Amino acid sequence: MPVSSRDLLMAYRWPAAVVLSSLVLAATAIKLLSRPIPIAIEGGLQVDKLVLPPSVTIRSDTPLPVVVQEQVTISGDAPLAIEGPVSVKSIAGAVTVNADARVSGLDGEVSVKADQPLPVRADVSVDNKVTIGGKVDIQGKVKPTLLPVPGL
Repeated sequence: MPVSSRDLLMAYRWPAAVVLSSLVLAATAIKLLSRPIPIAIEGGLQVDKLVLPPSVTIRSDTPLPVVVQEQVTISGDAPLAIEGPVSVKSIAGAVTVNADARVSGLDGEVSVKADQPLPVRADVSVDNKVTIGGKVDIQGKVKPTLLPVPGL
């Protein structure tokens, strides 16, 4: 029995429609996903993992709360403004602070080098040897203790 062209077109209409609609959907998806997607986040930001791009730029009218659970390296050309309390477990290398800084608790060794006078407003206790190079101006009460003279 010979197959007419009408029967052939009727047999292939659904597979052709599926292929054609798949091509239209793929072209639309490529067009939409090739542009950046603007995202507005209200009430904070939580990012579990960043794969691409390797850097992120965030523009915000209000400060964003940041919680870091692993080691983070921050670098850039502009200074990083930090408002509010910061808890640091360890610092590897030198840190330069060009602002008023307040430390509420400190465990470990501290080395301070300053070209200008360094005002300290706190109770300070020293258990080991202190070497001071230069003039010292002390205002307030100081309770010095003398070590016992050996051999007496």
